[in-house]
Amino acid sequence: MDNRSASLHSDIDTVLNNYDYDFAEVEIAVLGNGHINNTYKLTTPEVEFVLQQINHDVFPKTAELSSNAQKINLHLQRQKNIGNYPLSIPQQILSKTGETYSKVGTNYWRLMEFISNSYTLEEVESPEQAALVANAFAEFSCTLSDFPVEELAVIIEDFHDISFRMRQLNEAVENDLQDRLSSCQTLVNFCLDQQDFINHVIDISKKLPLHVTHNDTKINNLLFTEGDTPCAVIDLDTCMPGLLMHDFGDMVRTCCSNLAEDDTNIDAMIIKLDIFSALIQSYQNAFGTKMSALEKDSLIVGTKSVPFSLGTRFLTDYLNGDSYFQVSREKHNLDRAFNQIQLFILLCEAEPELIKLAMQA
Repeated sequence: MDNRSASLHSDIDTVLNNYDYDFAEVEIAVLGNGHINNTYKLTTPEVEFVLQQINHDVFPKTAELSSNAQKINLHLQRQKNIGNYPLSIPQQILSKTGETYSKVGTNYWRLMEFISNSYTLEEVESPEQAALVANAFAEFSCTLSDFPVEELAVIIEDFHDISFRMRQLNEAVENDLQDRLSSCQTLVNFCLDQQDFINHVIDISKKLPLHVTHNDTKINNLLFTEGDTPCAVIDLDTCMPGLLMHDFGDMVRTCCSNLAEDDTNIDAMIIKLDIFSALIQSYQNAFGTKMSALEKDSLIVGTKSVPFSLGTRFLTDYLNGDSYFQVSREKHNLDRAFNQIQLFILLCEAEPELIKLAMQA
């Protein structure tokens, strides 16, 4: 065992001492492929757990993060107990002192229930599967529609604020810290020229009600059971007050392109309209009358604004020297930016068809 592994096991042993369970015999295995938090599966002779080390560089509000998750889980459990929520809720395990997290040195950890025989998927493979994904995330926010959102902390300030993202881009362009502007001037100009769209996003955002939103609605943030049936929504780190259009837009962004978000072959990009149709119809139907007409209209806006905003964030990070998103090759963030802006362009071009599909719900 190398020094790093020994230190990790020592930290985990210290964390587990904070809980009222017998961890004398425990197997530890890496769980999932997340890029932010370190997550492990713990197996004892009696029970299985998930142990997660929260990345407090990305999530400095670690106490608020676990508090948000606790409030959400307890509300969902109450609704499940009276038959109003169909999915499982992996609860956080409280420490001996009643805390939702444990701190060892400068690191924050939390222990959670593990749902036996569950697994994650990385890609939506059919319209039927897309409908299940949209329904699960919609059930999550819909069941929380009567939760007082003001009780949740904002974990990442201005996360979906398009004005903030454009200010960041303008600042990066003005400073040009890495002398990279000349290599992406055309893309920068295109983004800055979208002011009419940006104004529309700002205007509609002011009129929409806040919900408890997940803010990372990828398929791999669902657990599935046999038959690829969703059984739980997981990874509540970014749950906070937000708009439904952003949750839906992120689903479309991650499910409806035929390319990975860093694929450079953007001329081959297409929108999977059959997947989009399944997503929007299932999402709207799950909410029923709890979604207003304006919120339904906003879903199409979110479909476009999420890849546009993320594209500008990738572009900003490229100009600033790749200080936020992890990169594995030269111009990786620029490739991502081109990819996401191409997705935005295709979604704008397809908007009449998207609206027609949305009206079929």
